[in-house]
Amino acid sequence: MKRVKILFMCIGLIGFIACSNDDDSSSNDDCLSCSFNLEGELTSAQICDNGDGTITVSSGGQEETEDLEGVTFDEFITALETLGGGTCD
Repeated sequence: MKRVKILFMCIGLIGFIACSNDDDSSSNDDCLSCSFNLEGELTSAQICDNGDGTITVSSGGQEETEDLEGVTFDEFITALETLGGGTCD
């Protein structure tokens, strides 16, 4: 009987550990605040890596999801800073 109790406790513990939150949704660690010059006007936006080849850009109270079309998030940010005259941190 003691072994059965220990077995059930082990199964319960494994089930508890296996059911931890595995949500991989975008977190603030995957987001950068960027400022860049857009058509002669200084613009700021929060750009988040969704981890699935897309990014979410939030600016001016609007949010839009864009496909990176094979470019990595880091490559996109580098291009934004280099070609777009932006700065991200």
